[in-house]
Amino acid sequence: MSKVYTKVSVIILFWRAGYEMSDEIVQTFEAAGFVIQEQGILPLSSFIPEHPSLASITDYSSWHTGTVTDPWLWRDRFAGEGIAAYGRFFAKKPMFIADSLFPLVKCALGAEDSIERRYRDGLISHNTVKLYRAIEEQDGIDVRALRKITGLQHKDDKNEFDRALIELQSSFHVVILGVSERLNAAGLKSGWNSTCYILAERWMELFELPIFDGTKDEAKQVLNTFLHSQWNAAAYQYMLKIIAKY
Repeated sequence: MSKVYTKVSVIILFWRAGYEMSDEIVQTFEAAGFVIQEQGILPLSSFIPEHPSLASITDYSSWHTGTVTDPWLWRDRFAGEGIAAYGRFFAKKPMFIADSLFPLVKCALGAEDSIERRYRDGLISHNTVKLYRAIEEQDGIDVRALRKITGLQHKDDKNEFDRALIELQSSFHVVILGVSERLNAAGLKSGWNSTCYILAERWMELFELPIFDGTKDEAKQVLNTFLHSQWNAAAYQYMLKIIAKY
């Protein structure tokens, strides 16, 4: 049974001094994880006005090097180690949401209705339901298997497949769990890694994250309090517009 966040405990948990960005470049996985925890929400690349991203706080030359200082590899570790939820949660942009903040954001911005209800109301497609069911049946299923199981493995299906995946992430039904390596017959790495997905509620259970004990409106109010205390004016105003859409 998951523990529960009360509205008061969330406010106490997140009422901290704001993280002051400096010109210093983050060089380690641990330091980047600290920024995620302080900011609560950290995009992979910059799109929130005057707000840091993993790209902006790291050295460009360290990306795609395949070393321990490669931020491209960190993104999957954040999700796989439970440091942050990873996915395209709003604006169709990849981002990280700190583990301690994710239950609150999920309640504030996530869909309240079930997948079945959303489908009956015409809010999601049949393919979105198929993807959800496949992910529900196999925790950590990778993209290759997911496309095959749902019958969306052909080139002409890619746009629909991607759209359905984004729908599931933006409704906070699904998050990225990490990556799986493609291996050849000899058991050696061959080709690109494949992204793996899991239901958001199961990711929370996996890392023993408590649910938020409150209504959607109450979650929005608490999230607003956190953002107002932690973020600068431009980033805060941007997020107010996002929150108003849900």
